[in-house]
Amino acid sequence: MQLSAVLSFVALVASATAIAVPNSIVDYLTKRQDGCELYCNPLTTAQSDCQSQITCLCGGPVAALVYTCGTCKYQRDTTQYAALQQEIDQYVANCAANNSPVGALPIPYCSAPATA
Repeated sequence: MQLSAVLSFVALVASATAIAVPNSIVDYLTKRQDGCELYCNPLTTAQSDCQSQITCLCGGPVAALVYTCGTCKYQRDTTQYAALQQEIDQYVANCAANNSPVGALPIPYCSAPATA
């Protein structure tokens, strides 16, 4: 389930409050197993622990998991930088729209491993 499930859950909760929160980041970050499970799988637990509380889903611990999972995904496939950052930016915007701002979560472009 990972990040895509958490973000889908954020979307579900937000829709219940009449604010649309796209779930594409969750789908994007969890659509395949790629070595980031250690960083992305804890999002499943976070989703369960948060239940339907936007303040929890957009809280520091979950935002940190979103960032860490996204950064790992980038390090595994550097061609996905722009798409990953866009999805994370949307998560940030959705949280802010629900009065639970998380602040900027920029993936460090230099975090990519060197390529030969």
